[in-house]
Amino acid sequence: MGSLPEATAPPAGPTPPPAASRRRLPVTVWVLVCVVFVSSLCAGAIAPVLTERTSELASTTAVSGVVSAFFLARLLFTPVAGRLVSGGLARRVLPAGLLLTAACTGSVGLTHSYWQLLGLRVLGGVGSATFTVSAVALLVASAPAALRGRAFGVWSVGFESGTVIGPMAGAGLVTLAPSAPFTVAGVCLALTAVAALLLPAAVPTDTGRAAADATGGGTRTVRLRDMLAAPAYRAALLSNFAVGWGAYGIQVSLVPLFVTAHFTRGAPLSSLALTLFAVGGVVVLPIAGRLTDGWGRRPVVLLGLTLFGVGLAGIGLSTAPVPLLAAALLTGAGCGIVGPAHGAAVADIVGPDSSGGSALAGFQVTADVGAVAGPLLAGLTAQELSFPAAFLLTAAIPALALLAWLRAPETRPLQAPAT
Repeated sequence: MGSLPEATAPPAGPTPPPAASRRRLPVTVWVLVCVVFVSSLCAGAIAPVLTERTSELASTTAVSGVVSAFFLARLLFTPVAGRLVSGGLARRVLPAGLLLTAACTGSVGLTHSYWQLLGLRVLGGVGSATFTVSAVALLVASAPAALRGRAFGVWSVGFESGTVIGPMAGAGLVTLAPSAPFTVAGVCLALTAVAALLLPAAVPTDTGRAAADATGGGTRTVRLRDMLAAPAYRAALLSNFAVGWGAYGIQVSLVPLFVTAHFTRGAPLSSLALTLFAVGGVVVLPIAGRLTDGWGRRPVVLLGLTLFGVGLAGIGLSTAPVPLLAAALLTGAGCGIVGPAHGAAVADIVGPDSSGGSALAGFQVTADVGAVAGPLLAGLTAQELSFPAAFLLTAAIPALALLAWLRAPETRPLQAPAT
């Protein structure tokens, strides 16, 4: 108890394990991909109408309070969710979190006061943290070691696809009724919770044993302080913080402001830049997952962080639309490459037979912290110095993560030859 599973050095060279290319991802992984797709789709669908609903009940200035309350609740409850998962409750916590989020989302259209809306968003943040951590724990428990990169790749594709499609779906639903996006999102999340209840009670591991009864809580408890002793885990925390800062935070806050202030027809150009960022990530994710399983986690993360940092700096230094759009595409591609690789590295360190809910929650929290800190610190830098300085500061975060990964060992385990 409390010790990390031993890592086995991978074979030299970017040759994929012979058995990996012929194996298929377990059904559980695909169910979890559907879960993250539906959740991100619903979040994207309600985002624009949530702003309008808040303005109707209070004022435009109250919108930031509602948005911040959701993410603050998510940030604070993620460690609690990690402890629940460490107790072997991931399979129960996943549908419970989805149902809580479904009830809170579907009820937003029925609210009559700002405080009711605020309370529902806080509870929604709790539900979001709960099902996210439990879903990642189940993904780690169910994905074979030879396919972890691919598993995290398709998981990320599901998330990004929902994020892109969601706002378009919400725009169509709102023409039916102002509350339609909330109602439909609530129903979809509830149906997803039912699907999560049908997850198999046991998942076969690489050795044919049942892994943790698909609960995400294994026979060995991996404590957070033990994980922090692993250089690769510390590097993964820093790279996830960089993704939260540069992708989740800056892209939706500083990029629109920068483009609007420095380019004519800034609004449509900003939308196009954000679209190319999303497209760059979605396109490379499946490839990044396969490269992660073939080359190893470390070289793929290093490649992704390099592209991510160069793209972020390129956005801030762009003086014409074409370089700006190219930099946005490069940034999205770099971010997409990093995701499956550092997620698989964390899964390698935790191991499928281990209970590592707190470690997985810690990994998740760093992205949320980056998404909160990035816009604040980069925005202050832009205000006091300049937009280019703010983007160079943002690009320095992936650079620091890259240095951490250069000092970290490879985590991909050796695979048994195909039989």
